[in-house]
Amino acid sequence: MQHYISVVERVDPVALDDARRLFEEYQRLLGEQMCSYTLPGEIASLPAPYERPTGVLLLARDESGEALGCVGVRQHMPQTCEIKRLFVRPDARGHGLGRALMRAALDHARVIGYIEARVITLPDSMVAALRLYRALGFREAEPPEDFDRTQDVPTLAFMSRRL
Repeated sequence: MQHYISVVERVDPVALDDARRLFEEYQRLLGEQMCSYTLPGEIASLPAPYERPTGVLLLARDESGEALGCVGVRQHMPQTCEIKRLFVRPDARGHGLGRALMRAALDHARVIGYIEARVITLPDSMVAALRLYRALGFREAEPPEDFDRTQDVPTLAFMSRRL
């Protein structure tokens, strides 16, 4: 499957609409497990918080222009970014697109100047994502200091890697 990855810019309404639809699909698939409080506001404000100079929002399309997946990079701490919202539509999975999006996100994070990248995943329901993160050099890490440990959420895996 041929795919193209591009940066979503605020001045591109088509790309923004496609990214919003992918984020909404991501939210529906996760259901109530995660993001139910913060994701609607994030969708409304796209491409923030994933825009330059401290972040980037990437969109993958097929050769016909259909949006297949996305991923965002945003600042977590001055030299650490968080890679979030990695999502590939179910019918586009199994062709290396998630890996390509993550590699592009890591490349952009390096260019921005980050020295560490973090991800959070649901190890029980996002087994493929966990496997991908490990294959790309992410290792288990402590939760960020600002993580609200009182939240009623399922088991989370916190991971990080040097860039």
